[in-house]
Amino acid sequence: MRFVPASTFVTETLAAVRSLRRAPLVSGSAILCIALGIGSTAAISSAISRALLQPLPFREPERLVTVYRTTPHFDTGPFSPANYSDLARETHQLEGLAAITPTTALLQLTDEAAQVSVKRVTGNLFPLLGVRALRGRMLTDDDDRADAPQVVVIGEELWRERFGGDASLIGKTIRLDGKESTVVGIAPRGLGIPHGSQVFRSQVWTPMRFSPDELSQRRSNYLNVLGKVAPGATAQSAHAELVRLFDNVVAANPVLRGEQLRALPLVGEGERSVRKPLLLMFGAVGMVLFIAATNVASLLLARAVQRRRELAIRSALGGTRGQLMRPVLSESLVMTAIGLIAGLALAWVGVRTIGSVAAVRLPQLAGLSVDYRVIAFAIALAVVVAVCCGGLPAWRSSAVDPQDSLRDGRGGGTSRAHHRVLRSLVVAEVSLSLVLLLGAGLVIKGFAALIDRDPGFDPQPILTLQTTVSPQRYPDGNTIQRFLEPALEKIRAIPGVDAAGSISQIPYDNWGWNFNIRYEGQPGDDPTRLPMAENRVATPEFFQVTKQKLVAGRLIGPQDDGRRESPTVVVVNQALVRRDFPGKDPIGQRFYYTSDTSFATIVGVVTDIRNFGPVEEAHPEVYSPFRQTGQGSSNFPILVRVRRGNPADLVGQVRAAIRSVDQQAAITDVKTMPEVMALSTGRARFYLTLLSVFAAVALVLAVSGIYGVLSYAVAQRTREFGIRSALGSTAGTTLRLVTTEGLRLIGLGVAIGLMGSFAVTRLLSAMLYGVSPLDRTTWAITTVVLVAIGLLAALIPAFRAAQADPLLAIRSD
Repeated sequence: MRFVPASTFVTETLAAVRSLRRAPLVSGSAILCIALGIGSTAAISSAISRALLQPLPFREPERLVTVYRTTPHFDTGPFSPANYSDLARETHQLEGLAAITPTTALLQLTDEAAQVSVKRVTGNLFPLLGVRALRGRMLTDDDDRADAPQVVVIGEELWRERFGGDASLIGKTIRLDGKESTVVGIAPRGLGIPHGSQVFRSQVWTPMRFSPDELSQRRSNYLNVLGKVAPGATAQSAHAELVRLFDNVVAANPVLRGEQLRALPLVGEGERSVRKPLLLMFGAVGMVLFIAATNVASLLLARAVQRRRELAIRSALGGTRGQLMRPVLSESLVMTAIGLIAGLALAWVGVRTIGSVAAVRLPQLAGLSVDYRVIAFAIALAVVVAVCCGGLPAWRSSAVDPQDSLRDGRGGGTSRAHHRVLRSLVVAEVSLSLVLLLGAGLVIKGFAALIDRDPGFDPQPILTLQTTVSPQRYPDGNTIQRFLEPALEKIRAIPGVDAAGSISQIPYDNWGWNFNIRYEGQPGDDPTRLPMAENRVATPEFFQVTKQKLVAGRLIGPQDDGRRESPTVVVVNQALVRRDFPGKDPIGQRFYYTSDTSFATIVGVVTDIRNFGPVEEAHPEVYSPFRQTGQGSSNFPILVRVRRGNPADLVGQVRAAIRSVDQQAAITDVKTMPEVMALSTGRARFYLTLLSVFAAVALVLAVSGIYGVLSYAVAQRTREFGIRSALGSTAGTTLRLVTTEGLRLIGLGVAIGLMGSFAVTRLLSAMLYGVSPLDRTTWAITTVVLVAIGLLAALIPAFRAAQADPLLAIRSD
């Protein structure tokens, strides 16, 4: 094997740079194609690596299992403390069973208060996972004891943001909800506990201490449970044991009849919901890379034909095939190197964008960044592109016949072979572009239909925000009359405010508290078979903010308070009426509320709100008055409707109104309602954006490929067109000749692309939101658009050929 001396390599590299500078259009186009292909592929590959391939950052993650409670209504339910405790105490196939539940708290600082996310965890969670503290220690089993000091672990982000990264914070106390807790450790940055499709992250971690009341309630389910398989056991044996143990718990507690359990390996469980869409995105970006590579190969092949005379002279002077290949390969390597640098810059931008946009709805991608794996992958791609794109042109160029090429620089025996290869590459580009365009078109149509769905209320102009107060400031638990209602009155007094109200969960926030609803006279021997309803607690003015229509009965009002003589009342939505009272009047109907003797009466029916986002139909819902069921709350979402203008303009006045009632109230998550609604479509919007970008890039690359090949073909046939014109051929004939060749390539590419699309678009069904993968309108419009744009790309060189001067064309050789 002969090695090229370093001096020769440098000389040929500099020569390649000079050669590329003499052809800026070709070299610039090729570099752009390489950058787009490598950058987009590296960015998506980094997302796939994070979500699907990167191992969980825990000790022996393959031994971890996720444990769910299942009912006829769902199969990923949480557990009650009582049921969890029984399972944790009796299991032998598991080394341990740990639990976690989310909440919030008011962190009181020297000059302000802030709402922070809090996760209550059992003390064995971090030892099971093998998580170590950045400073101090994590929580342990000893912290769960009722007589143990109150301690917390805070996240590194909160530690640096609110406490300036003060190392002396360890051992000091902070106030959460008015209670002092000692900081014993700083959790590592980005710590997230996966559980199914969720990833639990927190600013503060506190020990789980169950009260006697919590341990007595079998159906108060809010614990998310993880386990670690014992040495010698398997996930399957642990599942079998847990099923048997839970069956015993259900048998001993008839109130749990119908509930079951399942345990699944944690590895692979969290990525299930994003695996298919991300792999589809990878397939799409792979098509973009292939189209970019074919464009580069086409440009280099065309350029190689133009250099045949130069290479023929080199061959006539005794140059070997390897020496003839080196100039072409050098140019390919130089362009690939520049494209790689630009591609890495694009990958960095893409990764940062994907990480920030996707983390809200794809927590697996939170904290996504460019690392050595992305860089290594980009370099590997660049090598493949350089070899594939430069190798074929270099090999074909080195097979030049000196006598033939020197006799006729434009003709020669390899011209037709070059044309066949170029045409094949264009057909491949067109077919792949059509597949991408069809996929993007279907997703766009589905997303448009998604966001066009009636939300069930008037979202503009509404301002939303979260307020949190310290329970210690309201020892009597009367936060409704002493804080919420005065704060709402102050807000309503602001000029420009039309209405203000509160509800336990802001519409479109995708979460609520549900329960099995049992109507009066209905048997309750199997609660899991009873229908479910979402429960939302609201002030009477909430319906004025949303402008929901009253369908029957009345709304909740000031008279529905906590006095003994005030009956418990609720307002329900139309979805509940359609399911539970078809053809009947629901007003006056009662259901069991807290016991077999406590009832709530339906007094009104309102229109539906799609509280779980536009993807799902409205769920059956029950609205309860805050004064009757919300006493003792410390967290109040508030909605404010303004008469005109941008609701965000009133944020300062709304803050001042709330602080005038409670100076220490924390005000967070300030958003307009359209912003809240946009979050519910975040995952669909993310996939739509990526697929649309890839399709647009593919279209640009395909069109440029058509234009480049036809321009090259016209340039090579200049003499032929001149002779045709001299013999009487009209400009129209020449125009038709070139255009027909372009349409032939486009038509063949479209035919192949349509056949491929029949298979590919079916894989997108989960992302189409009600649109058929074979939607005729989308297929027709996409095909017509691609053909029209391709025809336009073909017409430009065709017009140039038709307008060529015959004398100049004949003399050009």
